[in-house]
Amino acid sequence: MKNMLMTGLAMGMSACAAEKPNIVLMYVDDLDFDQVSIYDTDSFPSYTGAQRTGNLASKNLITANQNGRFLKTGEMSWHKNPTMLTPNVARLAKEGVVLDRFYLTTSVCTPSRYSLLTGRYASRSPRLLSENPPGTVPLLGWNSHMDSGENNLAKDLKAAGYKTGLVGKWHLNDYDIPEIDFASGYDGHHVRNGTGKGLRPFQLVGSYFLPTADYGDPAVQKEVGRIYDVMQKRVQRISGFDVVDRLYYANYGELPIPRHMKAHNLEWLTEGALNFIDDNKDEPFFLYFSITAPHGQYFADWMERDWRVTPAGMLTEKPKGMPSRESVLQRIQAAGLPPQNTMATWIDDSLGALLKKLDETGLAENTIVLFLSDHQSRGKLTVHEGHRAPGVIRWPGQIQPATREGRIISNIDMLPSLLAAVGSVPPADAVVDGRNFFPILGNEGDWRDHLLLETSYSRAIVSKDWKYIAHRPPQEVLDKMEADRIASEQADGDGRRHVGWSGRYTNPASGLGVRFNADQDFPAYFDADQLYNLADDVFEQRNLYTNPELQSKVKELKQQMDAELKKLPHAFGEFGEKL
Repeated sequence: MKNMLMTGLAMGMSACAAEKPNIVLMYVDDLDFDQVSIYDTDSFPSYTGAQRTGNLASKNLITANQNGRFLKTGEMSWHKNPTMLTPNVARLAKEGVVLDRFYLTTSVCTPSRYSLLTGRYASRSPRLLSENPPGTVPLLGWNSHMDSGENNLAKDLKAAGYKTGLVGKWHLNDYDIPEIDFASGYDGHHVRNGTGKGLRPFQLVGSYFLPTADYGDPAVQKEVGRIYDVMQKRVQRISGFDVVDRLYYANYGELPIPRHMKAHNLEWLTEGALNFIDDNKDEPFFLYFSITAPHGQYFADWMERDWRVTPAGMLTEKPKGMPSRESVLQRIQAAGLPPQNTMATWIDDSLGALLKKLDETGLAENTIVLFLSDHQSRGKLTVHEGHRAPGVIRWPGQIQPATREGRIISNIDMLPSLLAAVGSVPPADAVVDGRNFFPILGNEGDWRDHLLLETSYSRAIVSKDWKYIAHRPPQEVLDKMEADRIASEQADGDGRRHVGWSGRYTNPASGLGVRFNADQDFPAYFDADQLYNLADDVFEQRNLYTNPELQSKVKELKQQMDAELKKLPHAFGEFGEKL
């Protein structure tokens, strides 16, 4: 059977020149394993699994969710009932392959998207390198911006004869935009609590438009539309996509729009994706459908947001293509599930609309559909298993249905894999860190046995059963962490520390410890070196680094980290030293 699968795949890929497959890549924001119905939450790293199995660094429930957004009364920071109503994700899994070890090379939005679209580690970003040349210690976070001179999936597929479209969230560039004065409010008053080039909306008091701005005012809406047009043109110029539609330049909370216009609008995004498919159904197309949800999961008040609000202005007609928001709640209630589980079903409805459109247009059999998360929320901004997230791929006739893949596949593999699937390759001068994974699906083929992860001032090597973590921030961050440790011990309260390995300080008034509450999720969070046996500790609760019986494993993983970092621009502590 395996040989037959391999033969069929090879024949299909060689036949792509005759009929190139369409590609629909749905990139979901912060989707966790416990938000879809196809993973066992007790054996995959998730908040719910950690809570249900007793694998929490803190046994106390917190009042804010892991992204720092406070919950509504009666909601939990984990799924008390983890049953998810996601029939379309389940359908995709039945018709394709579920990725059990899908890893993002970085566990926050911007670098995850950079690596997805370029096939490269985010530490190669020209913008990051210009600010952090080799010899420095880069803080790898939301600073790996895309440059207009870089090759990426959109440009490479366009060169292969594809019509390319981006619908949704970009989050790959900064706010140094001359046409937009981010340092002043709508009424002309300068309101800032930060200074310097690149001032971003979330550094302002309120937002670009003061919170009191009337978002129904035609003058305000005119300016919203102008700013949207500027951002849309900028993304199109940098990215190379033929079409950029229904754009969220970044997270909606950061956008320079009135406060009451900041919300998810998945119906609006989905309608844009459906329009792109309709408009391009007669030629090969690549749709990058990058949604903003859930990004702040475990809450239900999204249904109460105004359906008219978008970053481009106020809608006058409801978008078409998805079931109503009211029906989401009705279905959840009929299934006996809590309202906080509605977000997953809302996202599932969006996927369902895409699948339905492909069926109706007769394109389903010749379209690769990828449903991927950009990272999890648990372990975000760390090198813990927030790097590991849900993933499903369907390619009729090429991928055996209802299968699972347990080998390590990464976002850096998407560019070389999808180019190979359409009979193309990256430009000869392009640096690509990923590999084509399609030949191994359902086969024993040669594949990697480990992967380097990079986030913040931390790096990790993950293999089939093991993970080694190293934190090596610059001395000023270590000094800041030590001062915070002493202050936390001396202060009244819960004694929690508020400066993590990124060097970021979290205000204690928020109810959080370090950023995204990682200190509550991982008991050895503050250990500079960590070793985990993921085969029996998927929640990373028992640091085995000092176990004398495992020092040969530590040495092996350190050697792998050193070898991988030697390929990248920056050394990291004692690893990857450049000659």
